[in-house]
Amino acid sequence: MGKKSRTRFAAAGTRKDPGRRVAEGKKADRAEKDKRVGAHAHPEWAPYLNSASEDLTAKLFTMVEVILGVVPVVVIGLFLASKDATSVDKLTDAFSQDPSMVVTFISACLQPFVAYMLYMIYRKYCEGDAGFAAGNLIGLLCSEILLLNIPGVIGMGILLWRVWRNVAPHFESWLFERRAMGVLVDIAGSLVILVLAFMCATAARGLAGM
Repeated sequence: MGKKSRTRFAAAGTRKDPGRRVAEGKKADRAEKDKRVGAHAHPEWAPYLNSASEDLTAKLFTMVEVILGVVPVVVIGLFLASKDATSVDKLTDAFSQDPSMVVTFISACLQPFVAYMLYMIYRKYCEGDAGFAAGNLIGLLCSEILLLNIPGVIGMGILLWRVWRNVAPHFESWLFERRAMGVLVDIAGSLVILVLAFMCATAARGLAGM
């Protein structure tokens, strides 16, 4: 009975106060807008994030993350198929006979970390952190070039192209405001991957020259 009474009183209050209905409508619209923009969206970036173009950008980020995340599985499958390695022992023997396979395997294992970095980059992009997004995408693009990962290079290039029109006006100010140490802190994740990619590229070149 109490619950029904409260419902009737609420309905009566809405009929007597038309402004209340308008306020509730605005609240619903605001909630829907927040849902579209995302919990981490910066107010200045909200118009961009609500556009169909940015919906495509979000889907591209997700697509590249998924592709990079499954790279190690694909590489392991190719190793098993090419070397007829049906067990861990045979795979270990194949690695010992061909050290370049180890470098390729390590390079492939870096890709899930790149995918996670892309997840973080998109969150920062939604917050309006232009420098973080652009700086880390540039670092990851360089890493994929060193690793000779064609899907990764294409994916990073497309993502950087998609976000650059929004982040470009703020990129220079980010460099001056954050200074050298601040920039290094922001792009620390991609720098670690870049260093590992450089080590893999150096090892691969050394093995190729043997």
